[in-house]
Amino acid sequence: MVSIIIVNWNGERFLHDCFNSLSGQIFKDFEIIFVDNFSTDSSLPLAKRLSSHLNLDVKFIGLDKNRGFAGGSNEGLKYSSRQYIALLNTDTVAEKDWLKNLVEAMGAHLDVGICASKLIVSGENLIDSAGDGYSTFGHAFKRGEGCLSQDFSEEEYIFGACAGAALYRREMIKQIGLFDEDFFLIFEDTDLNFRTQLSGWKCLYVPKALVYHKVGGSMKNLSDMAAYYSVRNDKLVKIKNIPLPIIIFKMPGLILGEIIWFIYYIINGKFGYYLKANFDILKNLPLYLQKRREIRSLKKVSNSYINSLLISGFKLYNFRRIKRYLA
Repeated sequence: MVSIIIVNWNGERFLHDCFNSLSGQIFKDFEIIFVDNFSTDSSLPLAKRLSSHLNLDVKFIGLDKNRGFAGGSNEGLKYSSRQYIALLNTDTVAEKDWLKNLVEAMGAHLDVGICASKLIVSGENLIDSAGDGYSTFGHAFKRGEGCLSQDFSEEEYIFGACAGAALYRREMIKQIGLFDEDFFLIFEDTDLNFRTQLSGWKCLYVPKALVYHKVGGSMKNLSDMAAYYSVRNDKLVKIKNIPLPIIIFKMPGLILGEIIWFIYYIINGKFGYYLKANFDILKNLPLYLQKRREIRSLKKVSNSYINSLLISGFKLYNFRRIKRYLA
């Protein structure tokens, strides 16, 4: 019923805990598709040993270059034929009823294309993500980040899911696609969340689907790369997905959000990456506008509905959200 795609890049230190948590799942009707993004550590042989030892059904895919989270996930999808697709980061540990709760929620809500997990910071009593939101400043954010783990306990429809631990309906993926590989990494799930909402599907937050996240583990030593992709992909999400009337109506907040990012990148010595990201956006703008037109052809909801999903940036904005990419 479920294909769990794990995209790995030098995640050897995380695999024991991740694989053991999958071995202990109550819901057993799943396969694992392990996509290795040209790792230089011993991830792939270790994953093969663990799968044999734990008697897990695993397909192994070794790529000849690092295609990022987006490309790795899309490659894994090619090897799946199951009803649901789950994505799980290597630096996570899933509770034993994680998959069971996601599958039951998806089955009970036929309008739902994505089910979001509740991610808890590993070793702490704090939420990493209770699903994803999108602000009127034009920025994605983690719902509940830094709140106590017992908060955000109600099942509800939300903007989107963190792809580090989420379940997707194959029917929806066939309609709108999985990830845009132009993103490579960072905000590829925000783009998918937007396309989900625009095409009429919904995202359901499932608080009982608990996953413990070793925050920052999969992004270690990628600060400069993350700085570039954070800026570039933030704009790419806007260009591709936000309806023009909302852009016009929310222009003051969008401009303010951009000013804050501009100042922050100067202060933290990342201005070169800020300039390069914006230059690359302009260079590829015709391609991105074509993608926008394709998304517009799938749009089934009103602009007022999309507007209702946006949360005021004045209430939510804080520098921690940017710092987690640049630390």
